[in-house]
Amino acid sequence: MSFTFAERLTGTGVTLNVAYPGHAYTAMNQNLTTDTYPVAARPIVPFLRLAMPVLYGHRALVKASRSSVHLAATPQLEGVNQTYFNTRSQPPTWPDAVLDEHTRDTIWAMCEQLAG
Repeated sequence: MSFTFAERLTGTGVTLNVAYPGHAYTAMNQNLTTDTYPVAARPIVPFLRLAMPVLYGHRALVKASRSSVHLAATPQLEGVNQTYFNTRSQPPTWPDAVLDEHTRDTIWAMCEQLAG
């Protein structure tokens, strides 16, 4: 979705990039219900709820924010568009599934349908 959206923004002066933050224990995953986990993982959800703050606590939050802050605050990235940045703020290649035109077109069409 982001790749296609960025492609459509080319030449408009608006840029769109993706910063992958990695794993962190945030309000979003703190509020996940047991039903959102794969069936095989559901028996260990209580353990995960205890382990997540330890494994992915404050240090992980700081680390997870680095790629987003880098992308937003680095002057050399002004005008950079359609780039994926990993947790080390490096631009690896997009995954093959993202580059597949049929997949991108299908997801874009589904998003348009959902948006009305």
